[in-house]
Amino acid sequence: MRNTPGFLSNRIIWVLIFSTHLISFFVGAQTAKIDSLRAEIKKETSDSTRVNLLNELGMEYLMEEAFDDALKYCNQALETSEAIDFPKGKAYSLKNIGLIKYYQGEYSSVFDYWTRSLEEFEVIQDTLGIANMSSNVGVIYYDQGSHARALDYYLQSLRYSEFLKDPVRISTALINIGGVYAQMEEYEKALDYYKQFELYRSEIDDPEFETTFLMGIGEVYSKDKDHEKALLNFEEALETTEIAADSAHILTMIGKEELALGNRAKAISYFDEAYEIAKEKNLALDLVQTRLVLGEIYLQNDPKKALETFEEGAFIAKAMSINEELRDIYHGMSEAYLNLGDYKNAYVYQEEFLKLKDSIFNIETDDKIRGLQFDFDLQKKEDEIGLLEKEAQIQELQEKRQKTVTWAVSILLFFIGLLALGQYRRYKFTKETNKIIANEKERSDNLLLNILPEETAQELKDHGKVKAKRYEQVTVLFTDFVGFTSYSQDLEPEELVASVDHYFSKFDQIVERHGLEKIKTIGDAYMCAGGIPEPDEDHIVKIIEVAFEFIGFLNDSKSGMKDSITPFDVRIGLNTGPVVAGVVGTKKFAYDIWGDTVNVASRMESNSEPGRINISEYTYELIKDKFDCEYRGEIKVKNHGTMKMYFVNGRIDGQKMP
Repeated sequence: MRNTPGFLSNRIIWVLIFSTHLISFFVGAQTAKIDSLRAEIKKETSDSTRVNLLNELGMEYLMEEAFDDALKYCNQALETSEAIDFPKGKAYSLKNIGLIKYYQGEYSSVFDYWTRSLEEFEVIQDTLGIANMSSNVGVIYYDQGSHARALDYYLQSLRYSEFLKDPVRISTALINIGGVYAQMEEYEKALDYYKQFELYRSEIDDPEFETTFLMGIGEVYSKDKDHEKALLNFEEALETTEIAADSAHILTMIGKEELALGNRAKAISYFDEAYEIAKEKNLALDLVQTRLVLGEIYLQNDPKKALETFEEGAFIAKAMSINEELRDIYHGMSEAYLNLGDYKNAYVYQEEFLKLKDSIFNIETDDKIRGLQFDFDLQKKEDEIGLLEKEAQIQELQEKRQKTVTWAVSILLFFIGLLALGQYRRYKFTKETNKIIANEKERSDNLLLNILPEETAQELKDHGKVKAKRYEQVTVLFTDFVGFTSYSQDLEPEELVASVDHYFSKFDQIVERHGLEKIKTIGDAYMCAGGIPEPDEDHIVKIIEVAFEFIGFLNDSKSGMKDSITPFDVRIGLNTGPVVAGVVGTKKFAYDIWGDTVNVASRMESNSEPGRINISEYTYELIKDKFDCEYRGEIKVKNHGTMKMYFVNGRIDGQKMP
């Protein structure tokens, strides 16, 4: 099903990109405009004016989807800008080329051009350009799933937009930030940024902004299970929208909320209305989605009707290659046949479901691997920046030593009487220089080991890069402080940082003592893993002991707590399975892990309770003979349906946990 980020992403990218280029969509006038621009370029004598005209011509070709011609003229603008040292023209040329690449789906190239454009705008201190490109770069990070980095650029765009007092750009940034926090399930923060947009609603008076705002805030309420508030916002969004595709989607969302409130008949009527609009406007995705959700409703009481509804959706989905919804339809058809007693067809469609599920998973995995270059960790220490600087210092010391040796030899030739003194000075200087070199090398090595596992660091030093590796069994642990958002609003920054540092420093000691690998921290979340970079048969037991030690430390900290440290409770979640591990970045190296195992571990934490350790069914099967576990039932998990979960209470043998 389509979710908030998908709805917001398309709309906000439109606001970000097209409004900043001021490109006309009156297609009938485009050919005349292109001819006029080409004529102007031929007779123009000013190089800077020619750059502006070339950029404008490139954008006109983009509107006609003539990508080769668009690139040709924007590249000419870039080359001319560099030749005449015209920074502003260069900034806009890079921006436009990135836009063309965006439409061609070449996201790594888009990232390169847009970051270079942002750097040019920063050099010339063009506030408008910085605000625009910060937001555009944020879109690329968001599309690649790197929400922390997207948030960093959106916030930068917001700061510059507020400086410009530009309500459209401010509103765009606020809604983008709200959408990121919603995707990260930080619902309080998402609502806070959405509601800040209300200050600009009357000033902008744009139906599309209004619809985006109402849908965003409505879907936050929906995810937070406040279905009545979600319904009110969706209904208001339906009144404001002027786009048929959005109407079909909004009606589907209203139907879901009515269904959640127990109003089955009303829900079905909304889904049917959404289907009719989608059918009239030839909206394939909405057609498939309405058939899917209706089929799931009918599946409960009328499997034959459910099967008919699923088959309608499957026909469209296969024709349009809408594979994610087709996967879910196959699953529904398998269940419908099973309920009808047709086990042969139930098996056939279960096989189709599994094949398509594996195919989609592999595509998503490939996309994540291609997008690793975008996923930089903002929380890592800044010390590694100095690695290259230290190498330069070492080289400088070596050159200085060589000059000194040459000078000493010359002195030796001319002043034989000073031989002993010269030898002594040379020895002393060499010893001190070697000591500095050794100390700096040791410091550089220690800095590298502080951010990478030893094996990975050695591979990086030997080969200049690190190959990604797949591990078949790794246990991932996530923690999160309960109520951290509300505390952070009331605490002074110094107190907040001191509190987080107090807990995470101790977590680091515990993880290191048990031989596990810390991955990263994101805000108040802590992530570590067992079984990497070296496989360890006992890593699951170790990581559970670490989890109990975390909880014990927080409980002990509450008694005798320093005034400057805020007491917190913690939620912990674990999951075991395969991951891909590697290093991303070219300057700020970051060791990280990816895969569905990590996503499920995060969901285990978000579905845990204060002071409890929540584990997945797979982890439970591996430890059930050693630990006393409490079955929690099947709980709905985002993007995974329902999953069995267990609380870990302690060891079966009664041995006291750390």
